[in-house]
This record gives sequence, C-alpha cells and structure tokens, in this order.
Amino acid sequence: MEQLPIVRPGERVVARSDGKGGLILGVEKIQGREFAASAELSGYVLDARLLLDVLGSLKAPGSWFQVWCKLMALQNANRADDKDRAVPRGFVKTNQRDLQARCSLSAASVNEASQFFAHIGWMRTAKRGMLQLNPWLTVAGTSGEQEKWQKLWNAAEGPACIIPHPDYPTEWRQEREAEKKATEAARRKEKVVTLRQRRPVRKASA
Repeated sequence: MEQLPIVRPGERVVARSDGKGGLILGVEKIQGREFAASAELSGYVLDARLLLDVLGSLKAPGSWFQVWCKLMALQNANRADDKDRAVPRGFVKTNQRDLQARCSLSAASVNEASQFFAHIGWMRTAKRGMLQLNPWLTVAGTSGEQEKWQKLWNAAEGPACIIPHPDYPTEWRQEREAEKKATEAARRKEKVVTLRQRRPVRKASA
C-alpha cells in the first residue's frame, strides 16, 4: 500500500479519478474557504467562486438572481458596525416590500424567488422582517461564529440545503403549476348545494 500524503497546515487532501475506476490522492493548498453541501461540516465553508458557479449554471429567471444578490449584499459580515446593526451578524433585515423596491421587481417575482431559495434551503425566515441565509453557503466569520450560526439554523429546523442541477428551477415551477391545477380541479369537483330562496311571507288581508 502506498504511503498516504502528508497534510500540512493550510493544505488539504484531494481525490481525483484516474480514469480507470481508481482514485489518485494528492495534496493542495486551500484556496479561500470550502463550499459545503453538508450540514455535518463546520468552520469556514464559504467559496464564493463555487457558489457563483452553481448560480451561473442554473436556468432560472434573472429576477431570482437579482433577489439573491440583494440578499447577499444585505448580509453584512463586517464586525466594525456590530453596534449599529439592526439584526445580528449573519442575518438580514428585509421583507418582500423592501426587496421589491431594492430590485425594482413585482411582488410576484420577489415572492417566487424567495419561495424557491427557501425551498432549496438557502434561506429561512427567522422572524417577521428578518431572514437567515444558510450559514453553510454564505457567512464568513470565525470558526466559533460559524458554528453558532449553524447551530441556530439547526435549532430552528432550517430546511436541508440542496445544490440544484441546472434544470431544477424549471422542474420546480412545473411541479408547483401541477399542484395548483390539481387543487383547482379538486375544488371544482366539490358538490355545490344551491340554497332555495325563501318566498316572502304575504300578510293576510283583513
């Protein structure tokens, strides 16, 4: 058996296919922070390039990208303004009307984008007017801060994170449309009972 590679601080082990069904192990320097698709990982997990690569592959409406970018921009991770921040670092203070104004989009467009990103576990509603973006995807902080945000997400039973394939937005839209049609069809099948109108009571003549 070959000797395993020596991993030094600031390095990681990578596995690549050899094209023959086997794996080749190697060591490379860590560039930035790792992108995590698993809630079992903790610490620094942000890799903006890979996150943008995932977003760039999605065949989704441009309005969705507008909403997501605005949410990311509102998630200020700078410690310098901790005292002036309206919500804890790692969270976003906004609502549908605010996002509409910031993105210059209709209520329907903002609502659809918000529902999609909540569905794939990239954000959740912490409370009225406050969102938490998935800390495994978006927040860069110390290891202690990162673990704190992750625990808050898990304690709130935040949705499991999905890394969607390019056609998933279309599939999601089709499923929602099918559900709406099924609901409407079921509503139409409900038996409608017509109430008989009561005849006016005539007063007896004297």
